[in-house]
Amino acid sequence: MAPFFGAVVPVMIRELTQAQILSCGDFSLIETFQDKIAAQTKNVTMKEIIEYSERQHAIVREALVSPTYEQILKAFDCDAKIKETKEKLEALKSRVEETPRGPKRAELEEEIASMRIWCEYVLPDDFLAFVVGYTLGIDKSDIKKVSEEMLLNAAILAERGKDNPADHLDGRFTPFMKDDINRRAWAIHRQWQEENKRSK
Repeated sequence: MAPFFGAVVPVMIRELTQAQILSCGDFSLIETFQDKIAAQTKNVTMKEIIEYSERQHAIVREALVSPTYEQILKAFDCDAKIKETKEKLEALKSRVEETPRGPKRAELEEEIASMRIWCEYVLPDDFLAFVVGYTLGIDKSDIKKVSEEMLLNAAILAERGKDNPADHLDGRFTPFMKDDINRRAWAIHRQWQEENKRSK
């Protein structure tokens, strides 16, 4: 039973394999303190919002068994406002192709991006969050407990033991999460080494 615009609807979804998750794009489930600070101080662009929406919808498309992603979207096709927005979107796309590069074209592209969010990525946030959380196994794992300090310590131990950071971080992690730990830990380790070199 999944939330959908505040109501509850029955759905059949599957947990995704590592290959299925990777086919949905490049992303990390780990949120360090530095990530949180960066997110608060950064102005998010429309392009980044679209990329985030595309990724969430790709995961949900992969996860839904019944109803399918396409079946749910068909229900939204009946919405007159969405139909009208799609027509405007097609007209704007034609105008962009005829407009030379510059401020006017950038303005049109921004308008297209915001309209795409409204008419192409229509699934509600509560539904997306539920399906993504379930299908990636986030709530059943320890991935949200992983901190930057843990990642750095795991990378230091892995460097000494000539293995992977995930080998030094015990917890409930899927294969995708273990690779996520390895990628993030090595990146943090590189940054730590560079900072140490500069301070000497």
